[in-house]
Amino acid sequence: MKIFCGLLAALGLIGSAGCGAEKIAVPGSSDGEGESWTVGFGCSDIAVPDSSPLYIAGYASDREIEDIRDLMQARAVWIQAGEGKVLLVAVDCIGLAVGTIEKIRASLADFTKETGCDSIHVLSVHTHAGLDTLGLWGKPLRDGKNPDLMENLISAATKAAWNAYADKTDGKISFGFAETENMQRDSRNPVVYDPSIYQLRFAPDGGGAGVRLLFYDAHAESLRGDNLRLSRDFPGVIADIILEKTGDRAVYIPGAIGGLIMTSVQCEEPFDAEENLMITGRRLADYVLSISDEDEVSPSLSCRSVRSDIPLDNSVFMYYRFLGALDHPIIRGGNKGATGYSIESVVSALTLGDVTIALIPGEIFPELISGEALEEGDPESIKSIAESFGRNGDKLLVAGLCNDELGYIIPPSQYLVSEKLPHFERITDENGEDHYEETNSVGKGAAKAISDAFREAMGGLKAGNQDHI
Repeated sequence: MKIFCGLLAALGLIGSAGCGAEKIAVPGSSDGEGESWTVGFGCSDIAVPDSSPLYIAGYASDREIEDIRDLMQARAVWIQAGEGKVLLVAVDCIGLAVGTIEKIRASLADFTKETGCDSIHVLSVHTHAGLDTLGLWGKPLRDGKNPDLMENLISAATKAAWNAYADKTDGKISFGFAETENMQRDSRNPVVYDPSIYQLRFAPDGGGAGVRLLFYDAHAESLRGDNLRLSRDFPGVIADIILEKTGDRAVYIPGAIGGLIMTSVQCEEPFDAEENLMITGRRLADYVLSISDEDEVSPSLSCRSVRSDIPLDNSVFMYYRFLGALDHPIIRGGNKGATGYSIESVVSALTLGDVTIALIPGEIFPELISGEALEEGDPESIKSIAESFGRNGDKLLVAGLCNDELGYIIPPSQYLVSEKLPHFERITDENGEDHYEETNSVGKGAAKAISDAFREAMGGLKAGNQDHI
């Protein structure tokens, strides 16, 4: 391990804090209050390039797409209260490393200059029917990302951002939720997840098309593992149905999906991927459209982002960095993990009136949000931290895979790896429980590092937004 890490450092593929390693940029801070909300929506298809290969992401490696059901998209939402301005960009893909997200922000330099908004947050919808945007699903020892696709993705995100700004108009935001039944499953004990789908709904003062932000704890993989068709999966079906029935534009945001939380099979046997996709999307859309008991959200906004050094235990991340696949900054020093290195990432806190949104750079286990089933040695839950600043825990939302993708963020009390081949070999514990998620995690210390960073971000919010119960 030490020889391998030393080789990477010698090749300049990982940095050293003591040698002037460049720090990643973090989204800017923003604060504001107004008489109303100003919100805009933009969308752009991500063109499929003529070049190949084009690997589908999320399951087995070295599988190229065979057909296009529907195109991946970038969907952007401009949110403003007074001088407070935030841009959210949701991309239909498996995940984006912080290095790619920095390229998206760089492409928006003119946008920031014109709009005055540098609080730009990019998240991944985590569809398992999209193309490989992390580089992990190509041929062995090869980066699976298609460079032309990545350029198209950045262009689409940029176009969506400008469209959202051009679309902005004044109106009201309301918060509501519906509890879903028999829609999710947790593949790992303890069984902990939030069954509710949450909505922030913007309605323009003059009527017309609104915007809906939808937060839900489920992997977007209703097409399942044999699928080779490009698709947005069920988030796309939800958005299409809401647009058809209401005229509103919807953005799906994955919440606490670690654990592993996914939608259960909704179709009858034998399994039919298209049928399962459509039933899943329709049922979730129906839940969204059933939301009637809504609270108006007062037009005040505060956002803070914190750079966090995440201890790196998993040498597989370094291996893929060496191959040029994963685009994460790996540094020596700081909050060192078992490899002697750490990964730089970003954690953010955003408040909209009495609603708090935790922007988490990965697939966090629900236990780490709610505090349920946490044990000695586990960090303070995100909900507990929010409530310690006077925030309403019942109006805490999670935006997962935001500003980075660090894989699974696991409670330390549950963390188990092979002694012989840690993180390389998938193992089960004495109870027969599968610990697959550890093979796709940066390490045991990630949960505490993110908890600490979220507390720091909450502490930096404008004072009036820390006690808005």
